[in-house]
Amino acid sequence: MAETGPETITSSVPGDSSGNRRAHTYSRLTTAIAVLAMATAGYTLVRLDSMRDKLDTANAAVAAADADKELLRAELKSQASRERQAHRDLNRRLDTLNDAPQQLQELASSVEELRGRAEGPERAWSRAEALFLLELAQRRLTLDRDVETAVVALESADLRLASLKDASFAAVRQEIAKELQALRAVQLPDVTGLLSRLSSAEESAADAPVKGVLATQRQAFDRSTLPDGMFARAGAIVAQTFSNLIVVRKVDDLSGRVITAEEAQLQRQHLQLLLFAARTAVARHDEQAYRTALASARRALGEFFDLSKPAAQALLTEVQALEPVNIDPTLPSVTGSINTLRRMVSSRRGPE
Repeated sequence: MAETGPETITSSVPGDSSGNRRAHTYSRLTTAIAVLAMATAGYTLVRLDSMRDKLDTANAAVAAADADKELLRAELKSQASRERQAHRDLNRRLDTLNDAPQQLQELASSVEELRGRAEGPERAWSRAEALFLLELAQRRLTLDRDVETAVVALESADLRLASLKDASFAAVRQEIAKELQALRAVQLPDVTGLLSRLSSAEESAADAPVKGVLATQRQAFDRSTLPDGMFARAGAIVAQTFSNLIVVRKVDDLSGRVITAEEAQLQRQHLQLLLFAARTAVARHDEQAYRTALASARRALGEFFDLSKPAAQALLTEVQALEPVNIDPTLPSVTGSINTLRRMVSSRRGPE
């Protein structure tokens, strides 16, 4: 419509060229402005659409953020509620744990009481058994001087007390340890070896050469050696009879007096009895009887037996070697542990 107006004006005044130029210039300017306005309007519309899209996107993001915010707020409220509940539960449990030490102490007391009731008879039996073993060791030492059995009995008693796991028996176990050490230090004689040596000496004494000249009896006729023939046989018998009528032997100080076979046998039997008495004393651990018997055997060997002979000299050497042997060493006492354990048993017998 703007363009129609100038064109009408231009056609109504023909022949005016300057007017035409002005009309054409005005028309182009108007057209450019219109095109520019339309372009600006189009660009503005595009920008408005883009801004509207961005605004919609931003609104959607804000809405999503608001939804997440509400969700987080609800989750925080739930978490705070759970924390408060957990805090209340924790306080309740802590309140319960405050009574735990007392409950544990009561439980420990109950357990100890039950253990004492359950283990009381067994512990009493173990103590009684240990006391019996200690007394057995004392009896074996006193009556039989049996050190080995006493050591075994003391070790067994110590094991019984150790199985109780009670520190109150430390004093008793210390006494047992001292007594075991003292018993192990005892130098025991070789009883089996001594008995064997005395038995061998006793057998040797049966053939020991006795000092002196043995008076022989008249020899009997040996009929098997007589010759044949009456006269030869009669002559042999007469010769043998006259040869046995008188026997002359030289007796000096070394040979001693003349003894009969019965006296020699009696001396040997006496020496055997002395050696047997020494052997019996070893079995009975009788030190005095042992030394007395061997001293008597030594004197008998020197007085009645021919020490120039190797058999008698060897027998004397054996007796002299056996005489200083201590068959009855001093034994320690094991009454300390017995008395200590008896006092403890007597003091505990009442409560149990």
